[in-house]
Amino acid sequence: MSSSDTPIERIWQVSELNHAARTLLESRFGIVTVIGEISGFTAARSGHWYFRLKDMDGQVSCAMFRNRNLYCDFSPKEGDLVHFQAKVSIYPGRGDYQLIGEKIQLAGSGNLQQAFVALKQKLLDEGLFEEQHKRAIPSHCQRIAVISSADGAAIHDFLKVLQQRMPSLAVDLLPVTVQGPNAAFESAKAIELCNLLGQHDVIVITRGGGSIEDLWSYNDEHLARTIYASRIPTVSAVGHETDFTIADFAADCRMPTPSAAAELVSQDQGELVYRVGQLERQLRQQWHKHLQHQQLDVARLRALLKHPGQSLNDQSQRLDHIQARLEQAALKNLQTKHGRYNQRQASLLSSNPNVFIKSHTRHVMQLSQRLTTAQKSSLSQQSQRFSSLATQLNQLSPLHTLSRGYSVTQNEQGTVITETGQINAKQKLKLSLVDGHAMVKVEQVVPH
Repeated sequence: MSSSDTPIERIWQVSELNHAARTLLESRFGIVTVIGEISGFTAARSGHWYFRLKDMDGQVSCAMFRNRNLYCDFSPKEGDLVHFQAKVSIYPGRGDYQLIGEKIQLAGSGNLQQAFVALKQKLLDEGLFEEQHKRAIPSHCQRIAVISSADGAAIHDFLKVLQQRMPSLAVDLLPVTVQGPNAAFESAKAIELCNLLGQHDVIVITRGGGSIEDLWSYNDEHLARTIYASRIPTVSAVGHETDFTIADFAADCRMPTPSAAAELVSQDQGELVYRVGQLERQLRQQWHKHLQHQQLDVARLRALLKHPGQSLNDQSQRLDHIQARLEQAALKNLQTKHGRYNQRQASLLSSNPNVFIKSHTRHVMQLSQRLTTAQKSSLSQQSQRFSSLATQLNQLSPLHTLSRGYSVTQNEQGTVITETGQINAKQKLKLSLVDGHAMVKVEQVVPH
């Protein structure tokens, strides 16, 4: 294909892309029903409602316009758990993903929902749900306790996942009723029993999904406080992914399904076998390297070992070398001292006063001759310079100028006259000549 046939990449405008994304979302999802808690509810002056739906792991912006919320039979408030029937869309002006509501209703009966919200807020205010109290779920569990119905689908799904991932993991089922007036009491007693035995790494509380009435035993205050007080980390996997109970908030970890809880508390045996194989190969490699290093060390030490006879020969040879070095050092020391003696003797002879006096006498005579010569030379140079300066001074003397017929004219104040503008008629002037002065009177001034 030639370069002219290459398709040109489309460049989208932001608003164009937002409208296209909104059309894609609305056509793909249509009308959906979402369960969640209302958060940040605002009723605008226009009558439109704006809020967020949230669960434990996420939230989404929602809008319900006046022509739809007029048919709502209750007043939404913060914390309400609702079923929100809405269209998945995008607000093009900001590019925000949101739900546009068609219908909203409380999840479950109104009285139960109000009791749920009240208990949740009470325990929340007491700090039972704070993250700082949550304990980490052990990554290597050896024995776990499951509190659930013995014949329910939840335990079946849970054990199926464990059988696939880690068949050797020890599981103790504490059968309880998961619905009815005694369900919460039985679950709380089972948790207390596990803490009394102290044999389990984690406690899993699980059952299948249902209505708010079916799951109501897990919204019990005593059960929530028992979960909070447990010394053993607890995992709550009650209902479906969209179901929330007080037990979920009180537990150290909430999982959306029993199968997800089983994956959390178990490790993949195949992955462990693979990791053990890797560790075994690494251990073998490290052991071979260590063995090679040890063999090299043994060879090096073996090379350092010597026969006693060889050691004696080495020591004897070393003594011979030391003796030769001592003799050389003694001879060198004697030669050094003899040379030092000769130097000191010569120094002593050179220090004789007669030699010193003769030497300095000659030096003084030389200096005297040099001084006389220097004086004569300096006197001649100074005489020549004096004559030269006298000649120059005579050339620059005013008297020398006057001797050539010039004179110096001054007024009565002694100012030298150089221009006719300084002279007035009848003014007296002083003329300085080479042999004296003359006083004259100006008769007339004639400028050039």
